Amino acid sequence: MFRRLLVVCLAGAFLATTPACGGTDKPTKSAKDKKKKKSDKRSLLAQARDEAENGETDDADEAYAAAYEADPEFDILEERVDFLIHAGRVSRAQDVAKEYYDKKATDPQGYRLYAETLLAGNKGQEALEIADQLISLNEDDPIGYEKRGRALLILEKNQEGVDALRKAVQLDTKNATFHMALGSALHKLGEINEAALEFRAALKNAPDDAEAHVLLGMALRDQNELDESRQYLDKALELDKNSGRAYYELGILLNRQGKQADAEVALSKAVQKSPNESRFWYTYGEIFRVQERFEEAITAYRKAVDLEPPYGKAIAKLGLLLVERKQFDEAETFLISSIRKDTRNPVNYLHLGAVYAAKKKYRLAIENFQKFLDLAPKNDPDRSRARDAINELKRR
Repeated sequence: MFRRLLVVCLAGAFLATTPACGGTDKPTKSAKDKKKKKSDKRSLLAQARDEAENGETDDADEAYAAAYEADPEFDILEERVDFLIHAGRVSRAQDVAKEYYDKKATDPQGYRLYAETLLAGNKGQEALEIADQLISLNEDDPIGYEKRGRALLILEKNQEGVDALRKAVQLDTKNATFHMALGSALHKLGEINEAALEFRAALKNAPDDAEAHVLLGMALRDQNELDESRQYLDKALELDKNSGRAYYELGILLNRQGKQADAEVALSKAVQKSPNESRFWYTYGEIFRVQERFEEAITAYRKAVDLEPPYGKAIAKLGLLLVERKQFDEAETFLISSIRKDTRNPVNYLHLGAVYAAKKKYRLAIENFQKFLDLAPKNDPDRSRARDAINELKRR
């Protein structure tokens, strides 16, 4: 028996660098390393979360990266990417997700994560391509259809987007996120009653989800059920006191009720809680603009424009305010920069035409008003204004 045991031990010595025999109770080196790595991971994750909470974005990003290096669990990577998106570092989030996507060609998680970062950056076409790749891996993957639907909506292919989101819901009827995505798409298309039904379905499956309460509150507001809307928005804030979206939708509700001072307070909290949401800053600017507090409006619009991705309507409103305030040099610089980023937005050409007209650069003014006419929809109310401006400038 001893000889047999000795043979087994000697054979094992050729197969492993650490002896498996000898009766020792000491952990192997690999076990020690794993224990240390787990300890490092926990410490680094705690550090990353603390720095994220304190607004130390770069330091938090580095700590998340180190935690993932210590123990490459996908949950750490996912948390890091989500942090970067909400910290306004969408491009950085895309780079991090793409690195995993490139390395793990058969892992659906990489496709899902990368697609989400592209959606966060409003890169509809790229997100659509990744979503289609995800579906090709598994044609019954509901997440693939959810990503595809949202990408199509960014590309203004609204009915196709809704169809894809319906497919996601059909494949997983109990997923609250899919119901919320479909409801949001229907709300965008003006199908408010159907949107509300989807949000109620989301709440049925996730009764303590703050976002579902926010979205149902939004839909009820647009159904003119203002008291019930307020109840759901208040419940959302009870569930998540840091929900910038809840304060945002509440601000719109209060504005609709004519409670401007209260609306301003709610929107100020929205941008405090979610300082990287460009849409919130735009609406905050609108509150100031209607009160003719133009400098404060300009400040809020600038924030909406500077964030990633910028909010399109804020670009137009900031250009308009700069023109109306006769800050023509600044308006010219801003509008030219905006046109370079988006050559298909007609409103920028309209405002730039007004700038050049005021600066007596008539040829450039005519060119920009004409560009507006080339791009603007046929029913745009500013078309007649642009045509009148061109005729007047040609007479000078």
